[in-house]
Amino acid sequence: ILYCSHLRVLEIKIMKEHLISILKNFDLINKEQQREFKYKELGGITNTSYLADLGEERYVVRIPGTNPDLINRSAELTNHLIANGLKITLPFLFLDEDTGIKISKYVPELRSFSYLDFNNSELRKKAFDKLSRLHNSDVVFIKNFSPMEAFLELVENSDKYEEKARIVGNSIVLELSELKLNSQPCHQDLYSENFVQVKDEVYLIDWEYSSQGDAFFDYGDLFMQNKFDESMKKIAYKELGIEINTENQMKGALFEMLSCLTWGLWAVNKSKVDCDIGKKEYFIEGKERIEEVVYRYENKLF
Repeated sequence: ILYCSHLRVLEIKIMKEHLISILKNFDLINKEQQREFKYKELGGITNTSYLADLGEERYVVRIPGTNPDLINRSAELTNHLIANGLKITLPFLFLDEDTGIKISKYVPELRSFSYLDFNNSELRKKAFDKLSRLHNSDVVFIKNFSPMEAFLELVENSDKYEEKARIVGNSIVLELSELKLNSQPCHQDLYSENFVQVKDEVYLIDWEYSSQGDAFFDYGDLFMQNKFDESMKKIAYKELGIEINTENQMKGALFEMLSCLTWGLWAVNKSKVDCDIGKKEYFIEGKERIEEVVYRYENKLF
């Protein structure tokens, strides 16, 4: 117990020095502020964010984690700036394209969504307004993450679950390629916590996977990551102004399965490369997502 306590103190000291070094690189902290500096871990999935407290000034510092996919930080930077121009996201102060470190002003009123917030019609409509504003805009994102290809980069053929995922994923992509697919600016990671509320407004944040793509991947990803049942999906399509016809329903279902498959493979692979997470939990969740999609697709439950 004593050893663990000393180790934790050392980890805190090292992270404190690391955060101070980052802030110094961006000329955001002076010597007096360094002496009084405090920090708090805010968590994250692909990254870990920290509240850097300098007294009168407070910042959120995002430090990238160890992930199984290669995020294009240059695309993230450009696409975030484009989204900021649409007034659908929050600004940042600095984003280093080489390291992926991002620094933003701390917003004390900010509250992240949970999936249950989509049951609140007022919050849901504000969230959908931002998403629609993105999809219906004439901006063009830098191509980055492609859901039609990403799952292939995450598959290890030696693993029976992942090999099955590759076969099913290829079949889903083939079916999608036979439908009319559009090229629109998309967020592509609509996990609940990437919607945030600041006072009476709602914003979309975290543009790591943003790219040109088909908006129905965003819808399918939204449904999958936030546990939408069939009734909520119909409400969502109506509030998003999407016609519920056979082709659109098929696109939404196929993209939902592709999203579930991709993030399932991502979780399994993250459990193999990241030592700072609950490896067992990530592996189990990823495997369950893969098995769910394989079962749904093979039994035509869509």
